[in-house]
Amino acid sequence: MDSVVDDRLKEELASFQKLWRGGYFEGDPLNPLSPSAYGTLNFISILHATYLRCIKPYINPDTVALEIGPGRGAWTRCMLGAREIYAMDALPAAHNVFFEFLGHPRNVKYFQVSDFACTDLPDDHFNFMFSHGCLCHVSFDGIEQYARNIFPKMRSGSDCFWMVADYHKYNRAGLSLSIWDSLARIVPAAGRPLVAQLKQMSAEFRPESLEEDMQPSPGRWFNAGIGRTCEMLESVGYKVVDRDVGTNIRDPIIYFRKV
Repeated sequence: MDSVVDDRLKEELASFQKLWRGGYFEGDPLNPLSPSAYGTLNFISILHATYLRCIKPYINPDTVALEIGPGRGAWTRCMLGAREIYAMDALPAAHNVFFEFLGHPRNVKYFQVSDFACTDLPDDHFNFMFSHGCLCHVSFDGIEQYARNIFPKMRSGSDCFWMVADYHKYNRAGLSLSIWDSLARIVPAAGRPLVAQLKQMSAEFRPESLEEDMQPSPGRWFNAGIGRTCEMLESVGYKVVDRDVGTNIRDPIIYFRKV
């Protein structure tokens, strides 16, 4: 090694000797609301974090993706780099303004469903599946039918991510997280009235009752639950890789695979 470079690197290491007594501590990586030296750059959207964890690593020109409940297509747009995307929704594409929002991509097919049979899907075809903000509005019976009827449609080794509702996690998020203290630390003074308003909304939070009924109503949530859903997926034949990837503070996202 060049002696000049060697001396400089020794000096570089020596420069740390009087810094950060007690060890440098930037923040708590296990606390989703921990303050850090990044200041206002410290926090990102739950949706963006979910995209980075659950979609971006799996979308490439070989991906054949299945999405349940795309709505307008915000998540679908994250998958447009796939070879094919099949989207299933209870509402027609025109109602959702789906293709207009996406710019009419040629690699996307849309199916309006009237049951959970999945008969429009080809067998042994998909290697990626995603659903967010949809199955939380579907009863456990409907989720189980989807899991069983989609199983033969997925290829071996396919990666799957489903967000479902879990009242326990939802209630903990509403009652326990000190989000407002964190917001107060990072929001400029001009935004403090908004923080006060959100804090008031938190005070008025009403937890979901675990004694739910199964009566359908527009937009209602059904408590599928992390444990019950994971057990069901494994009984169908999937392997649960992660019971909750953790990017969504309020709702679980289950990562499972067809092995």
